[in-house]
Amino acid sequence: MKTGVAVYGNTIAQIVFNSFFAIGIIVGNLVIIGSILSYKDLRQNSKYVIVLFLALADLFVGIFPLAMWTHMLVTLEIDVSCLTMMALYGSSYITVANSCFAIIALNLDFIFQRTVSSYQGMCKKLVTCMLVAFFILGPIIVLVPIMIVGQDPSAPTCGLYVKPKFGRALFAMSYWVPSAIAIITTVVSIALHQKGRRQALSQYGQGAVSPPSTNPTAPVDIILVSFLTVALFFPSEVMALIGLPCLDCTWYFILSAVMGYLSYGKSAIVPFLWFLNKDFRSIVKGHPPFNTNNHQTVNQPPPYYSHQQYVENPGAVSAAYPNNSFSAVVTEKDEATKQ
Repeated sequence: MKTGVAVYGNTIAQIVFNSFFAIGIIVGNLVIIGSILSYKDLRQNSKYVIVLFLALADLFVGIFPLAMWTHMLVTLEIDVSCLTMMALYGSSYITVANSCFAIIALNLDFIFQRTVSSYQGMCKKLVTCMLVAFFILGPIIVLVPIMIVGQDPSAPTCGLYVKPKFGRALFAMSYWVPSAIAIITTVVSIALHQKGRRQALSQYGQGAVSPPSTNPTAPVDIILVSFLTVALFFPSEVMALIGLPCLDCTWYFILSAVMGYLSYGKSAIVPFLWFLNKDFRSIVKGHPPFNTNNHQTVNQPPPYYSHQQYVENPGAVSAAYPNNSFSAVVTEKDEATKQ
């Protein structure tokens, strides 16, 4: 069975925009994938293992659905098979779900690092495998049955999700429910970071230099990726949830195309956000990582209020801060006082 695909607006402009986004998606995600596979510190980092699979999912967007849509615009092939349309719709929905599930997995990894003291070694590897499986298999297990059941063979065209109940279930399971969970886990990550920061300030004093820590710093990159994923998918998902398209309304298809470019923009922008992370850039440059799973230990002096303790008992303070190079400096006045 064949179905007609309507093409509205300036076809040349759409081809240019599609090519621009496809190049950005493919280049950006290939660089991320190559960087993670090339550096052992990144491959052994649970966070960047999840980022690797997220980059693979985003790369798929530029290689398959976006490339196929561009091909149809170039050849003006408006009659395509139902299997092709099903593959396009299915890959789009699964990609949306994968992006939201990736945010959930990244936040869960950060939460485990903050709350589980034994989250290291074999335990971390096991949990990372579970998070990756959750990221890959979750959307497929949830969405594929809905896509299959949602077909309407009696429809004159392919009838993809003609029945509203299946369409709304698909939209809910691919975006609304995962994005809500992603927002909740992101808020929990921010709250845990703020709680740890307040505890550090209360323990060492706001004027003191914080001691070395193995805890990851603020998940700024995860927060930005979460915001972009939820925000850029939001307009197109709202339009899809409103109802069936108006087949005689040109404005609807033009607006849908514009909203679709926001979704493509997510797959093109997110890879470059990882390059803004100091930890990622330091590993790529061959320097020790600053945070995340492998925190660099920096020599720091003891807090300002321990100077008198150091003068009275320098050995104890040196044992407490073995990474600092301090010598016992005792003045003549102090020596006279002791005598």
